[in-house]
Amino acid sequence: MALSSQSSSREQRLDFWRGLCLIDMVLVHLYYEHVQFGDFLGKLFGEYTRFAAGGFIFVSGLSIGVIFWPRAADDKKRPKTYKGLWRRSVYILAAHLLCALGLIIMTLLPDIISGTRADFASPASILTDLLLLKDGGDLLPFYVMMIALSPILLQLLRIKWGWLAILISSLSLYTWGLWHPWALAPAVHQTFPPILWQAIFILGLLLGWAWPKYNALTNSRKTIIAAISWAIAAALFVMEYSWQWGMPQLSFGSAFTKVPLSTPEALRYLSIIIGIITTTDVLWPYIGPSSASEFAQTLGRKSLPVYVLHVWLVKAVAALAAAWPAMGPWQIILVMTSVLILWLFALLLDIYHQPKSKRRPIHEARPSVFGPEPMPGAAR
Repeated sequence: MALSSQSSSREQRLDFWRGLCLIDMVLVHLYYEHVQFGDFLGKLFGEYTRFAAGGFIFVSGLSIGVIFWPRAADDKKRPKTYKGLWRRSVYILAAHLLCALGLIIMTLLPDIISGTRADFASPASILTDLLLLKDGGDLLPFYVMMIALSPILLQLLRIKWGWLAILISSLSLYTWGLWHPWALAPAVHQTFPPILWQAIFILGLLLGWAWPKYNALTNSRKTIIAAISWAIAAALFVMEYSWQWGMPQLSFGSAFTKVPLSTPEALRYLSIIIGIITTTDVLWPYIGPSSASEFAQTLGRKSLPVYVLHVWLVKAVAALAAAWPAMGPWQIILVMTSVLILWLFALLLDIYHQPKSKRRPIHEARPSVFGPEPMPGAAR
């Protein structure tokens, strides 16, 4: 089916995948902040099944390709499309500054109030670091860079073999970045050096560019892709964790590191998110109308504000968990409450931004700030 004639269900799937990544992001970040999940659930969600970092970046690139490529291919819509992407990049930059400033205030305020900290940086120094993207996290600055570059990438896709030039350039940069991971990174202590993570974004964008061909595949072929993806993920899982069960070390010297991103870790992210995309795509007639799917889609539709709130919420919940260590593994209740708070926040935004006269069922597609607007032909 041609992209322009697809129903809003395709955009709903993008929201669904973004929502899954956001849920996993909350779980992983709370685990990293030492909220107690219990030994089994901690390892399951915090180590074995984590996919949010690579998955979210891949789906963001996919969204750019699925939504904006058809517009960029249209001579009449192209200038407006490119300007819209650059405006979106500036908007995300503003969201980053707001998020970072709130996080700094949350970190410093208790010490300032108690008078126990006298060595905090001056306001001018803090503001300078924020404006230079050296403080406040690096995921949003990464998106600022990649979305600002997206018009150039979409323009290259209009050229014959442009997709191949983009792929070769991206993989070449990634290969060079394995030896120079902090090149182009605003802050070397952060998690998402652009020269490495851009490869995951670009692969997602290229899949979005080829989305009509993917959609034309039969379910049996998508099932084969899913099976291969899960088989690769399983093999990488054994390579990474075999030692925990007394098995021989099977990593063969391969490092699974997120900081800086290693090739085995990148392949693990890619295999899991492609497995999720293809599996849920095949099962969509059954899971799409479900309440669980609508729950994830609600988060995915408002991914940027949900992401910003999650940063602050994780810090607050971590402080609460540290104050109540006696809860032990029952702190999993704090985790579930955090996800519920984010969903309620996204739901309220959904309701607030939709006039009563045009209000639609909650499961219908709406724009997401991280992910682009509904595709042409989608229900509005």
